[in-house]
Amino acid sequence: MTSVHRAFTLTAAAAAFAATALVAPAATAATTDLQPEKLSRGADIAIAHIEGTEFVHGERRVKVGGKQARLIGKAGRGWLVGTANSEGSGQYRVVRFKPDDSTKVIKRGIAFWEMAVSQNGKYLLNVGHGNRSATPVQVYSTNNGKVKFERKFPGYPRILGMAGSRVLLSTWGQGVSWWDTASDQVTRLTKRNANIADLSNDLLATYTKDPYKNGCVVLSRLSSPSTRLWKSCTERIEAISPDGARLATVDILSDGIGPSRVWERTIDDTLLGDYTTNYFGRIGFESNSALLLEVNGTVKQSTVRCSEGACQNATDPKAASKMRISPGRRATRFGSVAPAAGAWQTPRS
Repeated sequence: MTSVHRAFTLTAAAAAFAATALVAPAATAATTDLQPEKLSRGADIAIAHIEGTEFVHGERRVKVGGKQARLIGKAGRGWLVGTANSEGSGQYRVVRFKPDDSTKVIKRGIAFWEMAVSQNGKYLLNVGHGNRSATPVQVYSTNNGKVKFERKFPGYPRILGMAGSRVLLSTWGQGVSWWDTASDQVTRLTKRNANIADLSNDLLATYTKDPYKNGCVVLSRLSSPSTRLWKSCTERIEAISPDGARLATVDILSDGIGPSRVWERTIDDTLLGDYTTNYFGRIGFESNSALLLEVNGTVKQSTVRCSEGACQNATDPKAASKMRISPGRRATRFGSVAPAAGAWQTPRS
């Protein structure tokens, strides 16, 4: 999925899971089919996350309002959460939660599903409405929501993160570029389009060409895009562990409601786990060794914690729900767009 979220370390409870998981680890990475009703209950999710419309971090629980909510990221000592109506298509707010649980609405009326927070927590990043000729990228203050920097880019850029004064962007057909907000200069890194980036670990995954035309994914150093670390022509990277040593991958062409298979690998391509279910929603790392999977099984759904084939429920299983795509949200960013149990996420920027 940066220094913003390096505090996402394995708690004592999660560490205990690693030693006592009831589903035996797969030494040969045999396929593990995940059905929540068949898994034991492990420790609760250790990292900050959203449960329904509550912000949860350890023992801390705060009502966020709205009908749907998304954790956008950490901002200094506080957190940013977006809320919307039941369809996820309006009544947008971006709320800042302070350590004393007091709140402040810093933005209204702007969809937040693709927003990100800079590494230093000072800036909220957003891609505004545009067209093929020009699309605005806005950088707001996480303190008061005021615009600090703005620039229009051709095409439809996607924000990959922000480090210091530089915003990393990917635009289909144009490649990956740095936008330096201090000088307003744009520098292209590569003509390839991005799969995922991890600025803290100096990682960038790009497509060699359109994956629907036999393109592959290549993981390299962000500082040296020509330095190849990993390559696959059948899988793309969905998440990267906080230390940059592990990957969660899915089928390269996976789209729609979500993938039905997730692989857990090391960066040198050692296969650690192979997980299947009806379909997966959000996919991310809770720690350097624990993977969180939003599992939508045949009968039940839950957030499941897995590590090297050993899995337990991290939320209580609930009845599986019929998939519904909200009009204001893209269906391919994390796979599932339903606010399933434990709608956590691990911000990467």
